[in-house]
Amino acid sequence: MRELISAVFNGGKAPADWHFTSENHTFERGALRSGKYTVVQIPLPGLGWKQLRIETEIEPLQEHCIVHCWNGDFAIEAVTIAAGPYPRHTIKKGPLSLGESVCPVPPGRSARRIAFELEGAVTRIFCNDELLLSVQDPYPCVPGRNMIQMEFWDDCLVHRVRVLGDQPRTEPLFCLPLRQNREFFLEVAVDFFDDLIPAPYTLATFDRLFDEFKRWGVKRCHWFHYGEREDGWWDMCSHGVPQHAAQTFANVGRFLPTAVQAAHRHGIEIYGVFKPFDVGLHYGYAITPGGERQGRLPYIGGPIAAISKFLAEHRELVVARRPGNYGDAENPVFTRIDLVKEDDKPCAFSVGEIELYVSDDNAKYHLYDGTVTRQEMIDDYPVYRQTPSGPRSTAAVRRARVMRLTGLQLRHKYIALKTPGKANSFVNSLANLVHVFGDRGEETKLTYGNRVSWHTRFPAGQSQDFKQVGVEFDVYSHVGRGGDVLDRSFIFDAGKFLALARGKERGPVAVLSPSFPQTRQWWLDQVKTILESGADGVELRVICHQWEFAWDEYGFEAPVVEAFKQRYGVDILASDDFDRAALRRLRGEAYTEFYREAKRLVQSYGKRLGLHVGSWVGWEPEQFAPLGIHFDWRTWLQEGLADSVTFKDLWPGTHLADEVLSYGIPVIFTPANFCFRSEDVGTVEQQIQAAQAGGCDGFQFYENAAVVKATPEGDVVMEQPALRKLFQKYFGSPTKAS
Repeated sequence: MRELISAVFNGGKAPADWHFTSENHTFERGALRSGKYTVVQIPLPGLGWKQLRIETEIEPLQEHCIVHCWNGDFAIEAVTIAAGPYPRHTIKKGPLSLGESVCPVPPGRSARRIAFELEGAVTRIFCNDELLLSVQDPYPCVPGRNMIQMEFWDDCLVHRVRVLGDQPRTEPLFCLPLRQNREFFLEVAVDFFDDLIPAPYTLATFDRLFDEFKRWGVKRCHWFHYGEREDGWWDMCSHGVPQHAAQTFANVGRFLPTAVQAAHRHGIEIYGVFKPFDVGLHYGYAITPGGERQGRLPYIGGPIAAISKFLAEHRELVVARRPGNYGDAENPVFTRIDLVKEDDKPCAFSVGEIELYVSDDNAKYHLYDGTVTRQEMIDDYPVYRQTPSGPRSTAAVRRARVMRLTGLQLRHKYIALKTPGKANSFVNSLANLVHVFGDRGEETKLTYGNRVSWHTRFPAGQSQDFKQVGVEFDVYSHVGRGGDVLDRSFIFDAGKFLALARGKERGPVAVLSPSFPQTRQWWLDQVKTILESGADGVELRVICHQWEFAWDEYGFEAPVVEAFKQRYGVDILASDDFDRAALRRLRGEAYTEFYREAKRLVQSYGKRLGLHVGSWVGWEPEQFAPLGIHFDWRTWLQEGLADSVTFKDLWPGTHLADEVLSYGIPVIFTPANFCFRSEDVGTVEQQIQAAQAGGCDGFQFYENAAVVKATPEGDVVMEQPALRKLFQKYFGSPTKAS
């Protein structure tokens, strides 16, 4: 293999084309220091490489550090803990674990060379040239890697990064149609929720916003549509937006028609973006002055506020767990908790150090002050696996270290477990890690939580301690990285906590089932609202802000059960042993039917329909499906349902991107640019150039609120004028800008 990149940091800087997506790194002692974590995207020369070796020389500054390498196709990841007494190494394909190992690395804090090799279907991890782990992907994609992402966690010095490659790809992976006569244009995304956080809008604010876009050279605006006032989404959503939204409604009337009129006055096209699975947000609750949550939908952990009235009132249309797998907990009193390690080796804490907290309101937690007997033992413990019915024990047993709390009298609605320190020594899959018992046996109806309440992400100075602000339950895995995370390893002593709530919800917050005709009709009503606003087109986006611990527990709605029985002669309510891939495809057919109906509706108005495609749909159903639904993008494009395609965080030059481009449909590249700094202007230029070189027809800046802020006086402020100049360089003439 020949050397592609060799970077050292003696000069106190990284290569100019590296894109840092975190702000924690510094340069010290001739090295890059990661701080808590550093994330950097590194472009590679050429169209892609069939074989890569990524080497990094690191020096841990704490007891351990983590190195993570990710490539740009289907998120093949390699993660290793490079130091510390409990080294672990994992290779994943997106959410799916392909293999794990526990192999020692050189002790102490001396520098060591960690290497990741990607060769066809095989991925390997090395330390100082010693093989730590090698796995083979059973469903490999055609190699096409032209970008890697490196992550360095838990404070380390990175002395060098070196990338070697072999078998360069000189041609696209698919036959791409010529695009020479097409304009390369600029789009901008406006998620109006974010724009309303600083201040309400007036008619003048709308006009000034689109005047700013005109100065950039914007051809088209994508305006996110959550419904109008009567839909209820805006009533109680978080971060001060309800008050600003109410004032904006009073100032201008309906949001989308006002935006359409302002866009057209400035000669800008505007599409309404509808996200069918984002009409409710799990973390979209409001906080009263007294600290209580308020919302429209009662839910485990607290009421949900940012949710449409339709979704709150029609819970029968939400994707559902199997009957018997949801509802109240079976045991009124919990008397025993077992924490089970994946092996019988010693760990870094004792059973006496486990902290047990309780709460009845998920707002404040306090130490459990009741009776408890603590035992630590080695036992042949049953092995559990995650199923469509939740975690269930198997016939297998495993020699394990068990921390047991007995004699408990837990009647509280919420409990949380924590241990001091951050040794990463007590690991198991969540399905196996914690078991709760009462007089009626082991409790199967429990909901997990391990994140601090989401409203703490925004207010400055807000406590990040779950004991003071509460826990988000069933918030773990983003839809695009999901799957049954209960089968994944969970490190109990990683400095975090694990909380449990009594009971399980029938369905997630906001995932309506496309298998119901009523669902598809309501979605079509939203599409019609966009069309009636005068918008030039409609964009439909799958990827959403829904987070769950166990996506594959859903999909047992009555029409799905009946359709599966008719097609395959199998009752999926009777057993967990059915074809999961067939179920994912069947559910996906219903979603594709919605796209067909939407296409007919949009065409009847003489407008255009845009569809989003990202790496989260590039899976075979045998492996994985976001939301447990196979989003059959090939059928969408083959049937001509899309007038354009938006690459949502899908990088040009990858296998999936080239295949989409081969259909000859106009494509717009939309990387995420949320937390924007002045030094990120160069990164945006790289993204624009990547879109051009990769054969895209346009670039979308995502999103406006990162750089443009409304003021209480009704003005808008462009906080990054250098970005405006960059857009004018590529998409407009500076002489025309005022």
